[in-house]
Amino acid sequence: MLLRRAAAVFVSLVLSFCLLSQSAAAFTFSLPSELNIASEAVYLVNLDTKEVVLEKNGDKQLVPASLTKIMTAILLLEEYKDNIHGLSTTYVSGTSACFDELYLTGCSNADIQIGEKVSYKDLLYALMLRSACEAANIIAYNLAGSLEAFAQMMNDKAYELGCRNTHFTNAHGLFWEDHYTTAHDMAIITQYALTLPMFEEISCSQEYTMEATNFHGEPRKIIHTNFMMSKAQGGDNYYEYVKGIKTGTLDEAGRCLVSLAMKDGYSYLLVTMGAPQKDANGNNVYYNFIDAKAIYTWAFDNLRYTDLILDTEELAEVPVSYGEGRDFVIVRPEESYSRIWDLSVPLSSLHKKITVYENVVAPVNEGDTLGTLELQYAGETLVTMDLVATSSLARSRQAELMTVAQNFVGSEHFYDAVKYTAGFFLIYTILIIIIKIAVAKQNKKQSYLMGGRTRRRK
Repeated sequence: MLLRRAAAVFVSLVLSFCLLSQSAAAFTFSLPSELNIASEAVYLVNLDTKEVVLEKNGDKQLVPASLTKIMTAILLLEEYKDNIHGLSTTYVSGTSACFDELYLTGCSNADIQIGEKVSYKDLLYALMLRSACEAANIIAYNLAGSLEAFAQMMNDKAYELGCRNTHFTNAHGLFWEDHYTTAHDMAIITQYALTLPMFEEISCSQEYTMEATNFHGEPRKIIHTNFMMSKAQGGDNYYEYVKGIKTGTLDEAGRCLVSLAMKDGYSYLLVTMGAPQKDANGNNVYYNFIDAKAIYTWAFDNLRYTDLILDTEELAEVPVSYGEGRDFVIVRPEESYSRIWDLSVPLSSLHKKITVYENVVAPVNEGDTLGTLELQYAGETLVTMDLVATSSLARSRQAELMTVAQNFVGSEHFYDAVKYTAGFFLIYTILIIIIKIAVAKQNKKQSYLMGGRTRRRK
């Protein structure tokens, strides 16, 4: 059991790091003007690439209502992930402590009674489909020994996943002080939940039949509260591509929804929070469903996985000194870059900020890093990558000597050399003249002396 817990912590930490690293550098599109979104917060993630493609108030702390139950399901599924069959064979019941705080709240329930023996599997379905608050407390009490201890487990798990704007005080999501999360954090929590056995199967089932118990002699059917999955219940809000996952509604929270949608090979996770419950005339309106349908329709109609940078593009010439046969090399991106892109945004609106190294000297090898490329859109950086040489360039000794000579001529050292050389020749010339004069005088003197000796002999 300890080993399983350690493994779970490791996996969750790795997932958290990846998600956080992704959401921190992520580029998100602004809400299109044609989308009239009522929800206070929106967070749309492409599950194929893990890119956050649409966000509105993603880090605003809001009341999650029954979205809370996703974390409750996580803790139970983690406990049984290595013995998933045990969910069907383990029966538990709730004491009065699981029910006392729920009386007179009008909370959603599955009519589970004090002392009723229910399997963990049925409790999970009641939790996620019927949004049963008593199921949440029964799970919490039996896993942790007390409701308070379970809330601490929820917060510990949220922290492990990197959720820094989340705090839970109960397992069911009824309004309590200091109980909050964000659309961003709920996306992190849900993505982790989707990695656990049976979570998607349970949370995306449209209906389920709970088995008979000591309090209910006949099996009973429960239906998912996300009516978007049902043409009969959803009406105009029916959307054939949507699945699960969890609804949440409170006066303090408005209407909330976490859901999945798949179409044409694309998969999205959407979190919406804080939608109004009524319109201006006081009529009940499921704005969470309306918003989800509009956002998914926009995403599937407009977003495509698109190549923005290809590693075959020749982007710039980099000057190279002492090259054999040429004085430059061409650079290309080190790798291609593709991402989910809005087809209504022309690729010509992207700006490639290219910076190449200075004072590059041969030899250069193919693949050497010689600069950087920063891809920008609307002043925001999408990606930064290295620029590498497309070919090698050997060093030329002759080019090196010629370059050295060319650089020498006209330089300060060159003029110094000219001055020193001219000075040397001037001094040399003067010395030669002085020597010649001295030699001439010496020759004249010797001639005179020789002439005097000749006269005396006569």
